[in-house]
Amino acid sequence: MYERRSEPLIPFSRFRRRVFLHVLAALCLLVGSILIGAIGFVVLERMDWDLAALHATTLVSGLGLAEIPKTPGAKLFASLFALYSGFVFVAMSGIIIAPVAHRMLHYFHWEGGGNPKSDK
Repeated sequence: MYERRSEPLIPFSRFRRRVFLHVLAALCLLVGSILIGAIGFVVLERMDWDLAALHATTLVSGLGLAEIPKTPGAKLFASLFALYSGFVFVAMSGIIIAPVAHRMLHYFHWEGGGNPKSDK
């Protein structure tokens, strides 16, 4: 997916497309996580979809629950989903930062001659 160290930088238009695809992947992860959380609250707590989506969104965003669930299953689900949401935040950050970090590192290591740097 990414160019090798010995290859030149990709044109800025391709880089922009790469960043767009990474942001799109992160958004899909976010929407999928909110959907999973909402389904969990609908099934375990018998919430309406709008309230379940509110709970899932606040957990994914790191704000916490809008209200404490009443059933033991929903309480367990909420705690596990909150832990999962922390990992989602880290994964989304990595997905979005990866192409920019790669381009910066590639820019500073590429010599332009087609050969990688050697430490002699």
